[in-house]
Amino acid sequence: MTSAVPIDAYFDHNGLRLHYVDWGSAGSPPMLLLHGLRDSARSFDEFAAAMRGEHHVVALDSRGHGDSGWPASGAYRFEDLVSDVDATVEHLDASHGRGLVMVGHSAGGRYAWAYAVEHPEAVRALIIIDIDPDPINPQTQRDFEAFHSEPLVWDSMDPVIEKLRNRPMFAAEAMLRRQAQAITRDHPDGGVVWKSDPLVMAEYERPDLWASWSKIQCPTLIVRGRRSTLLTHETAVKMREALPKHQVRLAELEDAAHWLYQDTPAAFEATVRWFLAGLDSDA
Repeated sequence: MTSAVPIDAYFDHNGLRLHYVDWGSAGSPPMLLLHGLRDSARSFDEFAAAMRGEHHVVALDSRGHGDSGWPASGAYRFEDLVSDVDATVEHLDASHGRGLVMVGHSAGGRYAWAYAVEHPEAVRALIIIDIDPDPINPQTQRDFEAFHSEPLVWDSMDPVIEKLRNRPMFAAEAMLRRQAQAITRDHPDGGVVWKSDPLVMAEYERPDLWASWSKIQCPTLIVRGRRSTLLTHETAVKMREALPKHQVRLAELEDAAHWLYQDTPAAFEATVRWFLAGLDSDA
């Protein structure tokens, strides 16, 4: 049964409390949504609400993000973040014969395909949103530099929204405000702070994943925003060419940047539906 509103749920993963948002439709084909760095499960709300009629949609808060727990220093290795995905699939029993679709944005896309390579029998399809396999990305480096110049506490939500707008995001004002609320919390002494653990940025790992990318076995959709400065057109084409032609699709959305599923939500939803419909026609 589909929930009128999503349900917050938690489970334990090696002593760490992980949070996810369950949009209902249990028994339908599962779809797991994985957010990017310093983002949260609630960033996918509009897309999740649109897809829950056909899928059992679950959005995970990775460790140190959203409402999931913060581990001690040293537990933000790439493999630790991938282990959160593995634990979530096991917890939900989502890979047992019902065709798991994994949707990963930015760093979440890297975790998604790393899991798919390790568990090819579990994943029916991958949707990778605006991320590359390179170990060094100029835009990511600029984002880290900007992070170090940010205040620890923001006076109000307005400068957070302005920060998001200048990333850049081309989302509608209401979407920008929802995103700002999804990734921040009130500070006890006033103002707002990021929900994400600062150690996430200090210990973030960006390994070279080209070898991993070439091992993907399931149908894969790469989606980028044409205004994105993180996944370039040239790199997206290189990614497409690294997989068999029958297995991979590339879509580039107009008027969208890195957060394209918020910049142009209708176009993103339509693109995902087009890709999934192709899977059904090939079955």
